[in-house]
Amino acid sequence: GGTGGGTRPCPGAKPDATNTGVPAGVTLTVVNQDVTVTQDNTAIDAQDIHGFLIIQASHVHVTRSIVRGRATTSNAGVIDVKSGTDVVIEDTEIAVASPSATVDGMWGQNFIARRMNIHGGVDGMKADSNDSVECSYIHDLVSFASDPNQGGGPTHNDGIQILSGTGIHIVGNQLVAATDQNSAIQVTQDFGAVTDLHIDSNWADGGGCTFNFAHKVAASLTVNTSNNRFGRHSFYACPILKSTQTTLISSGDVWDDDGTPVPVQTHD
Repeated sequence: GGTGGGTRPCPGAKPDATNTGVPAGVTLTVVNQDVTVTQDNTAIDAQDIHGFLIIQASHVHVTRSIVRGRATTSNAGVIDVKSGTDVVIEDTEIAVASPSATVDGMWGQNFIARRMNIHGGVDGMKADSNDSVECSYIHDLVSFASDPNQGGGPTHNDGIQILSGTGIHIVGNQLVAATDQNSAIQVTQDFGAVTDLHIDSNWADGGGCTFNFAHKVAASLTVNTSNNRFGRHSFYACPILKSTQTTLISSGDVWDDDGTPVPVQTHD
């Protein structure tokens, strides 16, 4: 059910289309271009942006908006927090208008993303240092048979992909990949170390393995997971996969349907 402004559930209620994104009854102003924020303390509210939203400033607050992106052949996030700190984006939908193998929902660091409804990208989000993803709904990722980022092979779709970064909190979200996609959360360390990563109280399903934690090019990786609830639609019946050099600190991670502890697979 609907709740008043400022009292929408977070965390606690399972995020879905009814309690994420733009609240009912908000009238949006259409903006037919990219929006690039370079002024500190900028506020964006109730906009429907038919283009990319690029943030290069601090103390930016985006609320009750839809961001759609546009056609591009470049790698892009529909929302891209390129620089700045204290960026808060909440009650906002990312609805990828021109899906392609090079377009994700959201990129960046030093942001809080809260009650987001993100769909239509290859990855819902690429998270980096000092990101907090809260009470959001990432779903309906779009796959492509040929991806230039995969050497022309198929896309590797993830709800959230983490390639590097520290101080990352993923809390209270619903993260859904299709059974034939890669994962709801994928951690590799292609671009640098991943440390101080906390994944708590999410609902997650799909992928080959729903959570896939790989030390990859680094010597080791440590991930903290707690109180996550898993569906049974992963291709390999694999809620959590960790690599041989990954330390998983796990508590209360269970199957959503019966509350029993989930198994963890370990292999490279």
